[in-house]
Amino acid sequence: MTNLKRSIFWLGVYLVAILVLAQFDYSGAPIINFAKYFYFLVMFAMPLTVFMPGVSKVNIGVLLFVWGCVYIVVLELADRSLSAALQNDFPVILLELILLEIGVWFSYQLAEGISHAESFMETMAISVFPNRTESIDHATPRINSEIMRSRRYHRPLSLLLVQLDPNDDLPAPEMIQVVKSDLWNHFSFARIGQIVDDHARQTDIVMRDHKNRFVILCPETDSKESEQLGQRIGKAVEDKTGLNVIWSTVGFPDDALNFGDLLQSAQANLAKVASGKSKNLAVKVELKHEDAEEVR
Repeated sequence: MTNLKRSIFWLGVYLVAILVLAQFDYSGAPIINFAKYFYFLVMFAMPLTVFMPGVSKVNIGVLLFVWGCVYIVVLELADRSLSAALQNDFPVILLELILLEIGVWFSYQLAEGISHAESFMETMAISVFPNRTESIDHATPRINSEIMRSRRYHRPLSLLLVQLDPNDDLPAPEMIQVVKSDLWNHFSFARIGQIVDDHARQTDIVMRDHKNRFVILCPETDSKESEQLGQRIGKAVEDKTGLNVIWSTVGFPDDALNFGDLLQSAQANLAKVASGKSKNLAVKVELKHEDAEEVR
């Protein structure tokens, strides 16, 4: 956590310095006279570096090279005379490039600190609620193997997609009331992963995708059996956590011929389920409102 605090501090100092320079730069007597697009690049590059998914996994050298190239492209395309006193002031141009790279470096350090903090919380949550859920990216070899086996031997295979109900605004137990905080998000997803793991068979491949949805690939299982599994998981999650989940299931090869298409089909079905629940919820609210009016 110390590294994260240090990264936030130095990034804040850097931003203050840039803003102060901007104030003096466009006063009556500019100190350095940076180009206007330099400030726009800094304000664009920093949040993009911090919040872009997976940026902490990219080598910092590659990131600095990319933003350096972006600066050079903008330098060539923009009319510098419109925003700076001199068209080709090499020392100022070099200073702009260096300051941009420093801002990207500070932003990268913050993104890396945030990633480490999230990994720590994920590890802590898994230690409390252990389960065998793995990243969907890491499970690719097993997925391909099961798809090939099902295709070759004409065996049933289905995919079950489970996620928290986005329309669920009902009161929940103490732990779930603070689920919106990042820490409890990790714990609640780990708990649901544990419940999913408890109900899945050893031969099932239990995964989580980038949107924190649970993807269960079920060999030797047709769509009907997969639906029953979804029902059991939904009831268990509601009983043990107070949360509601929605789920959808698709079968191979009836609904799709490869894993990517299976997942897309399941996502489309899940969107329909969420939309249907949303409409039902709106009807319930409207009926309650009408009842209240009658009482009055």
